[in-house]
Amino acid sequence: MTDEALVLGLDVGGTSTRVLAITPEGLRRGAGRASGGNPTGLGPERAVAALAEAVTQALTGLDPANVRYVVLGMAGGSALPSGEDLPGRELFVRFWERAGIGCPIAYEPDALIAFAAGTDAPEGSLLLSGTGAVAIAVKDRAMAARADGHGWLLGDRGSGFWLGRQAVLAAMAALDGDGPATALTGLVIESLRLPGAGPGTDSASGATPGAPDPTVPEAPEPADPPSNSDTQPAFGPAGPLTARDLVAAVMAEPPTALARLAPLLSTACAAGDQVAATIVEHAAEHLAATLATVRGPDATTPIVLAGSILTHPTPVAERVRRTLRERWPAAPVAVAEDGAAAAAWLALARIGPVPAPEVRERLFSIPTAS
Repeated sequence: MTDEALVLGLDVGGTSTRVLAITPEGLRRGAGRASGGNPTGLGPERAVAALAEAVTQALTGLDPANVRYVVLGMAGGSALPSGEDLPGRELFVRFWERAGIGCPIAYEPDALIAFAAGTDAPEGSLLLSGTGAVAIAVKDRAMAARADGHGWLLGDRGSGFWLGRQAVLAAMAALDGDGPATALTGLVIESLRLPGAGPGTDSASGATPGAPDPTVPEAPEPADPPSNSDTQPAFGPAGPLTARDLVAAVMAEPPTALARLAPLLSTACAAGDQVAATIVEHAAEHLAATLATVRGPDATTPIVLAGSILTHPTPVAERVRRTLRERWPAAPVAVAEDGAAAAAWLALARIGPVPAPEVRERLFSIPTAS
């Protein structure tokens, strides 16, 4: 072990915990990855266990006493540097003590880390749409204002959850005869694995089976335009599938699981489905309105896009970018990159001068951990 100074950057989410140990020059000395570590969603015990695993990996062969500063970005985490509002805070405190790390530890919202993952500017805005949706304003590298991010029940308009819910509602309306026929009907039936989705093709849409990855809603290959079969009902063992069947399937899973249906909008839009196109337009409008809540109409500071809905080539991302160009034509638009690298970069900025551009470039040149 050496006496080389280190900082730690942590990106702690619901599905993974990633840690990066670096020097003040941006040289990587260690990295670690573990399962999700969000204490709000998973409980403090599981969160600390994941944190311990990832930090131990990152500090293998390194002296924990050399760590000078830690920035921990956490979904739903407190913005207070001391983390008083963190669920199970005492468990985190004991972990850091056991790990031999006694330096300042800043618990930051994941949205602030995402902003730093897209730009080194001290001021600007972030628009995030993943499972949830939120916009923040950043000033002096701290969160200054926030809009939405209220969760699936009361907010998150334009999020992956919102898109999945709208897809199901459109399919229900079509099945009930209260709405137009849409390719979403067959796609939803198939993705929910209802009996009407037979092997090879779906009886309602002719779509190819296989639920998309909920965390990577990439634009799929264009499907054939909806055919006359879209207007025909799907059948299960008890007869034609109904909206009630969709309700039962959705209610059998946690509410946020609807976010996995968000990629169906890409498939349906590629097939020219007007119902899906309308949903996408509304999602983009919601997201732009959320951003406008925290961003002035004449602002020229950077806008960072984060979350799988906006960082992958989805129809929502395309329409949001178009709206941003129209409303804030002078603002540069960037995409959030490695969250753990951003947290480490922010740690460097907290203990000294803002790192030089070459330090940031070196830091973001390699993914933290795959």
